[in-house]
Parts: sequence; structure tokens; C-alpha cells
Amino acid sequence: MNILRFTSNLVALAVLALGFTSMANAQASRTWISGVGDDANPCSRTAPCKTFAGAISKTAVGGEIDCLDPGGFGQVTITKSITFDCDSGPGGILSGAGSGIIINAAGGTVTIRSLNLQGNAQGTTGVNIINAATVHLVDMNIYGFTANAIFINNVASGVFLTVEDCRIHDNGQGIQTVTNGAAVVAIVDINRVSLWNDGVAILAQNGSRMQVHNSTIFAQSIGIAQTGLAGAGSNVTVFNTAFTGNGTALQSIGGASIGVSGNVFTQNTTCFNLAGGTISSAGNDNFVFGNAGTGALSAPTPKI
Repeated sequence: MNILRFTSNLVALAVLALGFTSMANAQASRTWISGVGDDANPCSRTAPCKTFAGAISKTAVGGEIDCLDPGGFGQVTITKSITFDCDSGPGGILSGAGSGIIINAAGGTVTIRSLNLQGNAQGTTGVNIINAATVHLVDMNIYGFTANAIFINNVASGVFLTVEDCRIHDNGQGIQTVTNGAAVVAIVDINRVSLWNDGVAILAQNGSRMQVHNSTIFAQSIGIAQTGLAGAGSNVTVFNTAFTGNGTALQSIGGASIGVSGNVFTQNTTCFNLAGGTISSAGNDNFVFGNAGTGALSAPTPKI
């Protein structure tokens, strides 16, 4: 009888231990970080972690990491569907060498909201998108990176990127999109975004399909530039956007095309630079004044 009782107790203890192990290894659908947190914590609201890197391993696929207060939350690599939300107070990443955020989440959806990314003249790229199905960047301030604020980095499969209510400035380049072949498409929507002092605000390459609207592009050497592989020229549509004080507002190179409608061009050295590509307008609905040179548009597209 004593042997049976002892055996039963051992089994109960083993089951209890397994239960505790399972609980310890479980990932929460929502976790929290704080400037005064600790990555040894479980990342709960009352015991938050300190960094995104510390919290991401404790957050389930499709889950959310929330910022409890402003803080510097460290560089991070994202490998799964997840949301970073710092609406409660602007969270930040002060980057050292490399990228502030790397996204390498095959088939994943990543949303980043209300985050300040500062390159501090050391970081190369603010948001480096290597692989993902969908990326949403909302209400972000990205500045001080030596290469790109946002980079779709030679992705091997299609990606959908939205950039909304963001301020992008003082980087080597603003937004650059590159795919690795004619069959790979990057679809990009840029809405209510201000870009200044980035050298090239937007560089759309290869299979990029992009629309830029309700935005401002100023104090750039080139506002929007395009290049492309043979048979994989990018297509960009621009409407309700102001180009002010740029060297060249729009440049289209070999096989690429830009459509413009309802924009303002002022105080630019050149508005339109056709370098083997096309820049077309739906009639005379762009406001062009006070520029040193206008340049030429392609044959206008008739209004329908």
C-alpha cells in the first residue's frame, strides 16, 4: 500500500511539474514593455519586459506587444506575424549599426504603430523588409539612417506595404523598393507621409506598383525616381501630393512609368525628367508654378 501511495505521489508531482513547465513556455497573445521593465519578467502588464527582442519570444504568432510608456526598446528582428503598438506614448529605437527593425516573416503580417526610429548616423536602415506578406507602418518618425528609412530588400516573393501618417527625414534615402525579378511584385501605398532631406525621397525599382497620395515631398535631390529590370519597370501613381524645393521632382528611367494627377509642383529645379521612362498626366490638372525648369511630360492621357 505504501509503495502504491508513493508511486501515486510521484506521478502527481510529475504531472504538476509538466503543468508548470507548459505554463512557463506558453506565449501570450498580448504582452507589454516599459522603459523601466526587465526582460526577465513574463511581459505582463504588471511585470513588463524592457525590449521588443525580450518580449517577442513571449508573444504568440499574431499577437501584440504594447508600450506602457515612452522608452528606448532596442533593435529587433521580427520573424512572425505580430503588432507593435506604442499609441500610449511614443516608443523608440535608437539604432546602433545595422537596421532598427528587420522583418523576415515569410507569409506574415506585421503592423508597427507610433514608433520613433532614430539611426543616430550609425544605423543603415530603419525598417528592413526581407520577407513578409503584409507590412503596415503607421504614425512613425524615421530619421538619421545612412542608407534607407524603409527598404523592401530584394524580396523573393510579393509583399504589400502601407506607409501612413509617417514623417521620414534626414536619411540617405527615404523609401526604396527592390524585388528580385520580373515576376515578383511589391505593392506599396503611401498616404499622408512627409519626406524631406533624404537625398531621394522614394526610389521604386523592378516590380514595384506604388501609389503616393496626400503627401509632401520637399528639399530632396530627387522626389520620386524609378529604375527597373528589363520587362519589370515600376509603375507609380501620384495624386494630391506637393513637391516643393526639390532638385528634380519626378524622374522616370527605362521601362518605368509615372502617372500624375492633382499635384502641386513649386520651387523645384526641374519638375519632370524623362530618362527613358514615361511621366503622364490626365490633362492639365497639376498646379505647376515658380520652378526653375519644368521639363517634359509624355503624351497626356485623355480624361475619361
